Amino acid sequence: MLWKELVKIALLGTEHSSFNELTISKLTDFGIETSKEPSYQLAEAAAMVSQFRKAGFHLQDFQGKLPSPSQSTTGKQTTAKTSQHLRMILAGPQMPVLPEFLYLMKKNGRLLPTAELPALMWLPDIETYWKAIAPLIGEDGHWLLNQNPAWANRLKSAQSFDWQTGSRTERFSQFRFWREQSPKFALELLASTWETESPADKANFIGFMDTGLSLEDEAFLEKCLDDRRKEVRQAAAQLLPKITESKLAKRMVARAKSCVIFSNNKLKINVLESLDLAALRDGLLHIHLGWPGGAQAGILGQMIALVSPEIWEKQSTPDEVLQLFLKSDWNETLLRAVVEATVLHQNHKWAFALLDFWQKNDSLQFWEMPICNQLAKLVSPPEVNQLATRFLKEKAMLPTEGTSVFRLLKFSEANWSHELSLLIVSLFRKEIVQDYRQFWQLQHLKEYLQMLGLRSDPNLFEQIQTGWSNDSVQWRMWEKPVEDMLTRLLFRREMRQNIQAAD
Repeated sequence: MLWKELVKIALLGTEHSSFNELTISKLTDFGIETSKEPSYQLAEAAAMVSQFRKAGFHLQDFQGKLPSPSQSTTGKQTTAKTSQHLRMILAGPQMPVLPEFLYLMKKNGRLLPTAELPALMWLPDIETYWKAIAPLIGEDGHWLLNQNPAWANRLKSAQSFDWQTGSRTERFSQFRFWREQSPKFALELLASTWETESPADKANFIGFMDTGLSLEDEAFLEKCLDDRRKEVRQAAAQLLPKITESKLAKRMVARAKSCVIFSNNKLKINVLESLDLAALRDGLLHIHLGWPGGAQAGILGQMIALVSPEIWEKQSTPDEVLQLFLKSDWNETLLRAVVEATVLHQNHKWAFALLDFWQKNDSLQFWEMPICNQLAKLVSPPEVNQLATRFLKEKAMLPTEGTSVFRLLKFSEANWSHELSLLIVSLFRKEIVQDYRQFWQLQHLKEYLQMLGLRSDPNLFEQIQTGWSNDSVQWRMWEKPVEDMLTRLLFRREMRQNIQAAD
């Protein structure tokens, strides 16, 4: 046994014994350099073999065919400094900067350093980043990822799979691929095996149809409304309202307009007490537990939430409509429904109007709902900066977590203007020198610091770095969070400079 041989040599000493030919051959197989001094060989061999003994197995000889060398990559390579920045991001503290790093790499035509690809592929949330990573992989990167079957599957195009014989996971992947490339062809593939799919898979496939959704999908989805399984019917009913020209969408508009009537700048609400069979087929429920206020509120809310908010613009502007909704006895149902409709139809204009309305009517309870956070993702960066700057100037303080401006800044990915960044820094400095609140009441200020480090222009570093009241009593509680924010700003500035300057 190799271990016994190593123990014997260790006991006798390398000056009194030597490795036999069989031992030298095994050490070579393990990758140990046998031309070194015997004492070094013994130390390396003992360290490696002891680990095999702890693990309970011996290293197996590789019997397969070695892969051919990778092809040289053409394209802009990264500098060693940029590779170091990526390693620092993946190490943990600067992980929130990864989306910006990938964006800058693409914008500047750079390729990801091949040596760092394994660390990227092992990210727990690789699905979140894969679309941004894939275009940045060079030829040598493709070679490397192809050596691991799990990674290689990500590189295979949909044409690599046979729809009829592919596994469930492969067909999901293939369908998503073709919904991006050719939605019509994807639907033809699905139709060819639709009758053999399980109800759960049918619902999943319908969910994937959200990508590339168009009027061409209507006939298929309408047929799904009559499926025997509830999950299939519900999945189709959730998609059809997004196709504003579909028959179902038009039926919903007719129902909504029969319940919400504008006349002479006034609002009349006709609430239905029950639903007919046609409405039930279209996915509406007699009792919807997600809508507070009773069955009638649920029916009204469901209908308004499915129609594009643009249908109300023929009567008044978005702000005027929202004001009328606010005055109604059904105000929270109507306002919540129009928020859901805005998110469903990804309507930027109404998202801005709702966020503006939210800031002026911050006390309504339904704003606490998580779906309201999605409004922040629909407005443009200039609109985010406009709304937040105006609000902060009016209030002259940094609002807490549940407020509109806090959630707007937190859930929007927009970069902050210089004016907004410096305004927040100014307000923050005023907040931390006050002594009328306990530290636990100021925890939301830490999140402002985190957002400041991530959303502000890093070229503002010098302006943000100076002017802190580090001689105040409260400073000891804020010194570390402020230092972390400045460290991130400086890191982002250096990262940007290196990516842009690399040749």
